[in-house]
Amino acid sequence: MAERRTLSLLECAIVASLALVPVMVGVVLLVAFVRPADPGTFGRPGSSDRYVSVRHVAALKTFERAIVERSAVAAGAVSGADVLRGVAGCRHEWQGDRGVLPVVHDFLFGATTEATPADRIAGQLGELDAALQRFSGRVDSRVGHPVGLDATRWFAAADAALDMPVSSPSAPGQTFRVRCADLAGALGALRRGDAAMLDSLAWRGTEGSTALSRWRPDQEMQVGARDVMRRNPWSGVAGCIYLGADDRGDTSGGGRDFVAGARSLQRQLCATAALSGAVAVAAAVPSAATARHAPSPLAGEPGLADAADDSRWQVPPSLQVLLQPLESLRQPTGELYRAYTGSDAPVDPLHRTPVGADRRNRVAIAGAPIDVGYSIDLTIDPAMQALAQKTAACYTGRHALCDALGMHRHEDGDGALGGKLLEGAMVRMAAIAVIDVASGRIEALAGALSPCARDEVDGPRRQAGCDTRLPFPARFRPDALLNPAVYHDAMPASTIKPILAAAFLADPQIGPRLLAAERAAMARDGVPARDSLRGQLMRSDSARFLDRMFCSERSFVACRRPWDVQQEARSFGWNAGCDNVGDACGKADLLFGRPLGSAPAGASRGPGPTPFAFGRLMSQPASARAGTAMHLMPVLALDADVLRRCAAGADGRRTSDDDWEKCRGGAVVDVVAEGWGQGHARASALGVAGMMATLAAAANGMAVVPRPHLVDGVRGVHGSDGAEADAAMRADARRWVAAPLPAPSHDAAEVILSGLSWSHRAGTSRSACEQVFDARRCATIDWLAGKTGTPSFPSDGLSLDAIARLCRDGAARPEATRKGVCSSLRPYKWYVAAFRSDRSGHGPWTKAIAVLTERNWLRASGKVHGAGDLGPNPSAEIAMQIVGRRTGFIEGTAP
Repeated sequence: MAERRTLSLLECAIVASLALVPVMVGVVLLVAFVRPADPGTFGRPGSSDRYVSVRHVAALKTFERAIVERSAVAAGAVSGADVLRGVAGCRHEWQGDRGVLPVVHDFLFGATTEATPADRIAGQLGELDAALQRFSGRVDSRVGHPVGLDATRWFAAADAALDMPVSSPSAPGQTFRVRCADLAGALGALRRGDAAMLDSLAWRGTEGSTALSRWRPDQEMQVGARDVMRRNPWSGVAGCIYLGADDRGDTSGGGRDFVAGARSLQRQLCATAALSGAVAVAAAVPSAATARHAPSPLAGEPGLADAADDSRWQVPPSLQVLLQPLESLRQPTGELYRAYTGSDAPVDPLHRTPVGADRRNRVAIAGAPIDVGYSIDLTIDPAMQALAQKTAACYTGRHALCDALGMHRHEDGDGALGGKLLEGAMVRMAAIAVIDVASGRIEALAGALSPCARDEVDGPRRQAGCDTRLPFPARFRPDALLNPAVYHDAMPASTIKPILAAAFLADPQIGPRLLAAERAAMARDGVPARDSLRGQLMRSDSARFLDRMFCSERSFVACRRPWDVQQEARSFGWNAGCDNVGDACGKADLLFGRPLGSAPAGASRGPGPTPFAFGRLMSQPASARAGTAMHLMPVLALDADVLRRCAAGADGRRTSDDDWEKCRGGAVVDVVAEGWGQGHARASALGVAGMMATLAAAANGMAVVPRPHLVDGVRGVHGSDGAEADAAMRADARRWVAAPLPAPSHDAAEVILSGLSWSHRAGTSRSACEQVFDARRCATIDWLAGKTGTPSFPSDGLSLDAIARLCRDGAARPEATRKGVCSSLRPYKWYVAAFRSDRSGHGPWTKAIAVLTERNWLRASGKVHGAGDLGPNPSAEIAMQIVGRRTGFIEGTAP
């Protein structure tokens, strides 16, 4: 008998693999042809760029019953055996039936101790429970108390889900079954990235009462389909977002920087000539300079702990929210994209080609064409944005950034900037907007919150280091976390004085004489006289401005000047949409500068607006129950006797300190409040900057003023393949930009800016200037013209102890209610200015900057900083820190 040869290990492996090849091929073919798509996955209604698995949602919802208050979680670790007993329907799949290959491996190489699926699930349940403990223990957690994972409850919910059919509105009449793989996948999704998904879910600590009324009493969280919706990877590539102009100041050929995530395909595509237009730019610039035009990626919006040299400081916060109306163009599946490219045209069913023109934006990736959305050119100047955003972060407590920028304040000495205030933060909120005067381009939209100010709107409780006496309750307000330069508004206070002054100078009765006197005084180039209009602007003399507004020169009789002020506000872009009752009063579109409700001229279609509060003055609610619906105050005949009493103040004497304070007398009170810049008047930092940019443009001699806008252009793929789509989009995008406004009077604007140019030398912003520079240098600055403002805050001068005593437990005492101490008003400060970039003192005004801050409280006294309109204005300081560095006036920081 022939000798039996022993098979080698290599031969055994080869035989086994050959035997398995036909089986594996059969499985692949079966999956490819029998089940080409996941039947439980559906697109968003009306679109193909989003999909969601109904089984995945159902599997995730099993955790709604298992995540409970931590005190109710059963103690002890979970084992694989516990998993198999708890979810009996998955015993076969999770007990460790390892199949043919592992058995062959054990035969050849020896048995292994590989964990079973049940063991891995048990470990992952423990990891999720630990992540829940960390998540709910954070100071900015979305949940009001510690939570944990009760494995026993999850076992019951998971086992029940296997027997319960699920359906989707996208597939009427069909039902689906949750599988064991779906349960394991849901657990994996929740624990992935240190359970990062928890932040996107709805939690009991931050949901409103209406939503919670539909929850079970013990339910702590809720999973919705939108939380797990994903983008279809076959739907094309989104268009690029470019920031800044090229070295010639032109954005039409593409910006130098673009926003793209670290692993985004856009990181490569947006740098190509087809999308960035770099070829067109290079052709117009000498070859030695072309290297400066190479587009570079920016990782995204700034975070809470970015280093000073991180490129994300160049990106405005909340950028994706600001640009949301343009997503329909940026995404190849968007309705506007399909309309412009013809890709929504009917398709020939035989040849599968569009009927008619198809002008899709396309680029080639590895030789294959792929649809790409339209790209957006933004007006943001990355260097200005980074400086403004870092300054906002510095003043809200990020001392490392203050050190990196070399920012100091005189009264802080060698200590940290703002070190004498709570949290070591100079302000609790800072909002900054910068506009280019000549073009209307918005060059910076920056903002930051101090940690404790963020806690008040980012969760149900404050961190341990925050002062509990602060009069603002902590509650979840996601809108308050958005870019404050756009989404925070306040009473404009004395920043309206340029509008009032323009109305006075335009008055046909007193204007010519007043203008001639002021221009003659300007020629003498001395400090403006106390009783002159420029002197009153310099010192922000509100009482004397109200005298002028209500015609004190004729004893307040038959005065129509308040309504002249109301109309003059329109010349500065304010009061748009206020003729009719509605929510659009005083608002504008951030993207293209149009007043809300106005259609783009000559364009048949276009994106919707990103609304923001530009500015309104002399307006009122439609009724006590009208909510945000506003309209202009109707023209009224004001009682001269009431005006005289208000002008004299409580002491009954004219030209004393209480003139126009505590005014009483029907409708007159509301009009007087508007003259103070209080009452129903509102503006954002961007709106106040727009007002100042209009004034500066008029002083420069411009006949019309471009409205502030964030989008410089929308364009397609560069080159012959995309020329038709690119040209059509560029043409319509130009039509979306708002028409310019007629400029106010050139002579009046020069007089007003002349008065404002003295405010930091001898007026209301002098103390702020001397915190940033020194008295000698402040006296020489003639390239800056600014205006301060302090909205009403009833608690000015009260300590936090006094406020807590008056407003304890949300039940205000009668005297506090009467004085408004416990109201929702916040201690804001304003500063708005125009400045010349070249510091010559004779060139045109080039930029406008506006800053809104929320003041902080001093640790020692518990009183708000700058109480009673005394002390340095932090908004003016922030603006001067930025302007000084931008112009090179602060040494070593030339642009």
